[in-house]
Amino acid sequence: MRYVRVALAGLIVAAAAMHGRPPSAAEGSRPPSVDDLLARLGYTDQDKKALLSGKVISTDVKRTRDDQLIAAVAVVLPVPIADLAEGPKQGRNIERDPDVVAFGALSQSAGTEQFAKAAYTASETDEVKRLLKVKPSDTFNLSSEEIAVLRAGLGKLDGKDRATAEAVSKAYREVLAGRLSAYLDKGLDGIAPYDHGGKTFSPAKELRAVYKQAEPFLSEYFPGFKEALAEFPKGQSSDITSRIYWMKRAVEGRPAFILAHQMVEAGDDYVLMSHRQFFVGHTYDSLQVVALALPVQGGSAVFYVNSAFTDKVTGFFSGVAHSVGQGRMKDDLTKYFETVRETNK
Repeated sequence: MRYVRVALAGLIVAAAAMHGRPPSAAEGSRPPSVDDLLARLGYTDQDKKALLSGKVISTDVKRTRDDQLIAAVAVVLPVPIADLAEGPKQGRNIERDPDVVAFGALSQSAGTEQFAKAAYTASETDEVKRLLKVKPSDTFNLSSEEIAVLRAGLGKLDGKDRATAEAVSKAYREVLAGRLSAYLDKGLDGIAPYDHGGKTFSPAKELRAVYKQAEPFLSEYFPGFKEALAEFPKGQSSDITSRIYWMKRAVEGRPAFILAHQMVEAGDDYVLMSHRQFFVGHTYDSLQVVALALPVQGGSAVFYVNSAFTDKVTGFFSGVAHSVGQGRMKDDLTKYFETVRETNK
């Protein structure tokens, strides 16, 4: 389940090489103390000592659904708060993800032209052939309507040449454009469920569930950010940078197209970020990260909560699968942040 680790592990951290003074705190926003945040995430006094001594600390976070994998990681970086905001505002965290093959920022308008570089290559024949035979199953995350449109448009292709890859790419760009248009128009209400053949999975319900976990904290400290996250496309603030990206990433050995909405709010003494993957091509359904950086002696403490939803941890062996998945998530996140910490010394 390496996809959980690489999905967003570098989000705020990748900004460490960037510079630029963040704006004043948004009206009504006031960051918590490091001690309060540690307590809210379930860390102990020993964890705090380990964190301030330079170690990466991780912990499980209570899940709200059987198909959720959620964990928290914290690390101190020798980087001042003033230098952290610009990178995620510009999407440089995505650019520096080693598993991202291609990506682009999306405008607040519909249409396939801004997905021109979202394409399968002639070498990705296995994935192209899977789409030529697409049907309701967990091979792809698609709605019933999207599957019907793809089958109608691709049914006569044989999957043997570059023209086929281009035709499949063009058809898939229509899916991405439709997903973007619906999200821009209605936010979470516009996200169509995935048809996995006899079962449907709703990214909107998943993302609302993880939002409910963060809501009390955001209400207390960052009410403007809470409204922007919950009410999109309504409730937006000029104090919050909001951008949507498409990505092509390697996920479990397959190319996956992803639509991600990133929000960043920065003040003199904090950087707050949300990264919401509201469409994922396969393997997992959705992902939500909330990260907060606070100043500490010698740099910034970055607190990072990663929540992914996947039906791969449900079913008869769900207890074992969840335990393994949760452990791998924490281990992978911890190892990644250890590497980041070392490179920023």
